[in-house]
Amino acid sequence: MRPVSRQTDFQLDQVLDCLVGHMTEAVSGERLASELGMSHSRIVRLVSRLRGFGVEVRGEPISGFRLPWLPDVLLPRMIADRLQTGSIGRPLCHLYEVDSTNLYALGLLSEGSAVHGTTVIAEAQTAGRGRRGRTWCSAPGAGLYMTLVLRPEISCVLAPLITLGAAVAAHETIERVTGLDVDVKWPNDLLVGGRKIGGVLSELLAEQDRVGSMVVGLGINVNQDRFPTELDGVATSLRGETGGKQSRIEILVDFLAAFERLYRRFHERGPEAIIGPWSQASSFASGRRIEIHDGVRRMRGVTEGLNVLGGLRIREEDGSVEEVYSGDVLDWE
Repeated sequence: MRPVSRQTDFQLDQVLDCLVGHMTEAVSGERLASELGMSHSRIVRLVSRLRGFGVEVRGEPISGFRLPWLPDVLLPRMIADRLQTGSIGRPLCHLYEVDSTNLYALGLLSEGSAVHGTTVIAEAQTAGRGRRGRTWCSAPGAGLYMTLVLRPEISCVLAPLITLGAAVAAHETIERVTGLDVDVKWPNDLLVGGRKIGGVLSELLAEQDRVGSMVVGLGINVNQDRFPTELDGVATSLRGETGGKQSRIEILVDFLAAFERLYRRFHERGPEAIIGPWSQASSFASGRRIEIHDGVRRMRGVTEGLNVLGGLRIREEDGSVEEVYSGDVLDWE
């Protein structure tokens, strides 16, 4: 599938809007072409693209195209009336396909066209990014792939707390919407039954010792029913764990509200507004024996909570205590 251009994004929206407007009937390709000012062949290609993004468009032999139900597509106009936030998710920038929502959001920042709260959401990523240069599997129309643009006006040393806060908000949302028991592996992986269901990737733009702006990317495996072989036993999805399809729109709206509440409390009350909820959400916060690599060396020990900046305290086997601010948990008991 070729990359989607912004013009194609707009045309896909037009076709989908028209089909939604005719939910009770099938619409011929000729009628769609006439209403939208496109060729019939272009309509057929766009319908095919929509199907590729997980939209079920049925082709009736005589009468034309029909949606059997309202599609779970993350269109701003289908989300705006359900948003319960003051700034987060306002505006929403929807893309059908992008290399990475984080990269796109960083591009908006470099252009000066992204205000605080701007949220980039995509139906698919061709080069989804995880921590430490890893890729994120981004099946079309199956997951939640999004990035928030924030201007927190805080010291750089406090920036990791925003990442922890995003993980807490995602944890709360998934448990509330699905009833699943979700764990948070330090610093920002979401686990169900020990398998990864989501993660957070933050990148910041600093001005001297202050955070001028930052992007917070979130990926959640929602309706995937299969993963690449290398992820067997490692990754899972909400659908796989619950046995039924989940609404990406419901999860998105709930997460944006949950994150804004945490973000506001953090600015009002300081680090404990995030450290407390993270420590309650994560079995890795205290008393967990882990092996961790901080980019320089491996450490083994037992976790003893977070410090005031969000660093994980680890009591090593020799009794010394290390405070780790970034790294990978390689193994745990």
